[in-house]
Order: sequence, then C-alpha cells, then structure tokens
Amino acid sequence: MRKTVTPSSVIYDPLAPVDPVLLEKLMQHIKEIPPKPPAPADKPAVLSADHEGDFYSILIHERPWPEKEYGGVFDNWYEDVDHLYGCLQTGGNHWVAYHVDLKKEKIDCYDPIFGDVTPGTPSKKKFSFRRRSKRCTPQNTQIGDCGVYSLKFVECLALGVAFDGINDKIFKVYG
Repeated sequence: MRKTVTPSSVIYDPLAPVDPVLLEKLMQHIKEIPPKPPAPADKPAVLSADHEGDFYSILIHERPWPEKEYGGVFDNWYEDVDHLYGCLQTGGNHWVAYHVDLKKEKIDCYDPIFGDVTPGTPSKKKFSFRRRSKRCTPQNTQIGDCGVYSLKFVECLALGVAFDGINDKIFKVYG
C-alpha cells in the first residue's frame, strides 16, 4: 500500500464513459491544489509530474497523437503489417505465444507446456492453425512459468532468433 491507501477492488474500464459526478469532484480537487512556485528567472518553466498540479494538467490536457513517434499505429494491415505476435491466456491460468503470418494466412501456437492445457488444433477456413511441436518449442518443467516462456517466445520471434537456450535455468525464480 502506498501512502496507506487501500487500492479499490472495483474493475476499471478505461473505455467507459466518465462519471460526471466524479469528474466534478476531480476538478474541485484540482482547483484546491496550491500553485507551483515560479521557476527561477534564468530557467524556463517546465511541467513536471512531481507537482500535483502539473501532473493533472499533463494528464487532462488534450493533445494530438504523436504520429512521428508512433506512426506505426496507422499502418495498413497486410500492406505495412504482415506479422502479428502475442500471448494468449488459455484454460484460465495458462499462457501460450502465437505468431500470425497474415500473408501466408497461418497461425503458429507455441505452448511451453505442450498439450497440458491448450486444446487440440482447431481447423479454420481462412487461416491454417498449427501447434508447434515439442522439438520446436522449449518446454518448461516448473508450473507457473508459462507466461514468462510465452513472452520470451514472442521476443525471439519478433527478433527473428532461435529459441536456443530457453530453459528453466535462465529464468529467475521468485518464491
């Protein structure tokens, strides 16, 4: 707990409409924040999240999307983006990595505990789906590390490197 505040158990939906009552409470709180002391004359004023007033002005300020830094967000699928990598939770508490090749219309699933929780290979009309075998996918023997393995698989796939050397010994065990 930070600052002796108990976190809320309410599930937060970032896409839900803003509650007008809560917004008004926040705006009243912001108005009560004492102003930040002025910057010295020889230094320019800089917004900093260290001061609560600056934090909220940075957070609330509407600004355009930085296309130069994050231009890839507007890429066209199939033309500019032809591979998709990610992790997927299956069976409630098991993670696998996947690689979607849009041009070849295939999906590869990399399961660190092969056949333990992931159901059999489904056949879909548009994309071919294949589960990579144990000899292609390093297997973890310690239950609970499948998420770490899946993230490592995604990292290797995105970088185009082999899975050589991925095993239980390279992951630090927290316990």
